[in-house]
Amino acid sequence: MKTEIKQLLESVKNGIMTVDEALLQIKTKPFEDVGYAKVNLHRKARQGVAEVIYGAGKTATQMIGIIETMQRNGQNCILITRLSPTAADEIREKVSLRYFPEAHIGIIGEMPKPDGIGKIVIATGGTSDIPVAEEAALTAEVLGNEVVRLFDVGVAGLHRLLSHLDDIMNASVIIAIAGMEGALASVIGGLACLL
Repeated sequence: MKTEIKQLLESVKNGIMTVDEALLQIKTKPFEDVGYAKVNLHRKARQGVAEVIYGAGKTATQMIGIIETMQRNGQNCILITRLSPTAADEIREKVSLRYFPEAHIGIIGEMPKPDGIGKIVIATGGTSDIPVAEEAALTAEVLGNEVVRLFDVGVAGLHRLLSHLDDIMNASVIIAIAGMEGALASVIGGLACLL
């Protein structure tokens, strides 16, 4: 459930705030207009997931403005996807940012502890699929999920995938990434259904 709204409702239930006070908090400032962007401040309350910055096409200065707006309004962990190394360097001059070049992802703040249900397995057919897999893995982790990475387990050497049957059997979600022929998705899907 949406944590912020649930906390507001609990506060009303426990007499800590009135219904009108809670309603005012929900209505107040759903976004902040910074000129070039309208930063969504209520996305987490409405959708369960906070705003993410899509870095492609934005300048470092624009992203810094969005980051500062998010931080000023209580967002502790910020994910920036499709972030170039040059923009990451510029942002680092103003904000503490961890940059993951392979995934083109920047993360500001502490990663949350996993609070999702179960594990997400991210499997790649080959080594060249790792950048896409890392983007998915880091995004899932920022969203509070536990991730198991299975890299280079393509079906050309099926024994590599079969050595991870426990991970496959215990996964709540499986993301299969395979470039050229894409056979991994069919095989891992078949294994997951059988197990």
